[in-house]
Amino acid sequence: MDLRDLQALVHVADAGTLSGAAGKLNLTQPAMSALFRRLEEELETPILERHSRGVRFTEEGRFLLERARQIIAEVMAARSALRELGEEPVGEVRVGLPASVSSGLVPELLPRLHGRYPRIRLHVSEQMSGNLTEMLQLGRLDMAMLFDIQPMPGLRSEPVLLEDIRLLVAPGDPLACRASVTLADIAQRDLVLPSATHSLRQLVERAAAAEGVRLRVYADLDSFFGLVGVVRHGFPTLLPPFLVQAAIRAGELCAIPVEGPHLTWTLHLATRLESARPRAALAVGRLIVETCADLVTSGTWPGRLHPRGVF
Repeated sequence: MDLRDLQALVHVADAGTLSGAAGKLNLTQPAMSALFRRLEEELETPILERHSRGVRFTEEGRFLLERARQIIAEVMAARSALRELGEEPVGEVRVGLPASVSSGLVPELLPRLHGRYPRIRLHVSEQMSGNLTEMLQLGRLDMAMLFDIQPMPGLRSEPVLLEDIRLLVAPGDPLACRASVTLADIAQRDLVLPSATHSLRQLVERAAAAEGVRLRVYADLDSFFGLVGVVRHGFPTLLPPFLVQAAIRAGELCAIPVEGPHLTWTLHLATRLESARPRAALAVGRLIVETCADLVTSGTWPGRLHPRGVF
């Protein structure tokens, strides 16, 4: 199977007939039919079903078609990027960042970007993770940092770092003196957490269900700094501690490890395969990963570099 075979799959899907697709590839219909017979023999599975109005894909064929579209998009992006390698990156790159990351990463990222790539203009959208995923899929972003991302068509993701989740409480809280807590301990308190679409809430809910624990969520609050604010007024929450390190060191907040079970999530950089600005987007993506790695290595970002990340 080669790239031309994959292109044939896509053309047949778009045209709905072998003859219509054959014209796009400068083939005769018999040649196109022979191509699909060869593919089906090679793969040992039927790809197409013939009917009076043309053809339709089998379930196996639909799976192969989806993979074909992804591979073709990757090849086109690689070709475009290679053509531009000799050029200075230029243009706007749209990046989505979670609220728990943005204000810590952007001040470090922008000076590096300006120094290396002055002709790139960065547009940053700070959103909750569920919104970022939707914006990325709809093409409103070129890339986004997402936690525990699931595979999605048209997107490529790279694990960057691992970050532990902590229970945040106010000084003087009954749990503030604890070296660690379990979800069973936390379940005795009224919590404020992000809403159900947030990846952090989903992580916590899965862990609680696995432990047979039912959490008491008093309110849903889709604001990182709003969550930190209510902690100061006696409502515990579960968050990564990156952006509140200063408050923790000053004794204004207490961040307690959760060990029953240990709560950790993975931060990924997700990018669109068909980005219209491949050279600029590649440069920004590399710089984001580099900046994250430097923040972790220096101890500024309390996390661990992911073993499968490219640094």
